[in-house]
Amino acid sequence: MEEERGHAALNAHKWNRRAETYDERRFSYMRWMQRKALSVLNLNKGVSFLDLGCGTGYAVRLVAKTLQGDGSFVGVDISPRMVEIAKSNATSLKSTYFIVSNAEELPFDDEAFEAILCTNSFHHYPSPSKALSEVYRILKPSGKICIMDVTADNMLIRLIDTRVRSKEAEHVKFYSTAEYRAMFERAGLKHVSSHTVWPPEKVHVARK
Repeated sequence: MEEERGHAALNAHKWNRRAETYDERRFSYMRWMQRKALSVLNLNKGVSFLDLGCGTGYAVRLVAKTLQGDGSFVGVDISPRMVEIAKSNATSLKSTYFIVSNAEELPFDDEAFEAILCTNSFHHYPSPSKALSEVYRILKPSGKICIMDVTADNMLIRLIDTRVRSKEAEHVKFYSTAEYRAMFERAGLKHVSSHTVWPPEKVHVARK
């Protein structure tokens, strides 16, 4: 537990530092990938939507705008500075909420959300099983989660993963498609699909 808290503190510090430049044009490829991931969820008006590791809130704002504020649009991030900027970016939007939280201890009621997005943060979670157990708990029946992340389906990515782990204390692991399927199953979720967005990024979808 203490090790997990220490890891969370490392990530909070890292993303607090990166928050000031996160919305710059040079990171627009991240937002492009988020749009690709969101298209898989097929969201409709009235949806209860959560973005895990929301950063400065781009995906939450996009969904809120697209659905004209009809629904509930929530973002959580471990970085207080990311959440602060996300809130300031969304002041003109209805039904948007941003909360500082660890993905492994989410402050929501059971069956609170119909759709959950998680883009490029899952590899930082020290206990992915806890995170997916929380996802299962807060998803409504038939609700979906979409995880987009670098996926270790070949030797090159596995070698890169080993290298990143040795250099970056905040990094935990890039998982393979088979590992995502197994983790979903252990959490009680049904794997729906996995497909490449932009090599080596893949989208992995599961349903409760």
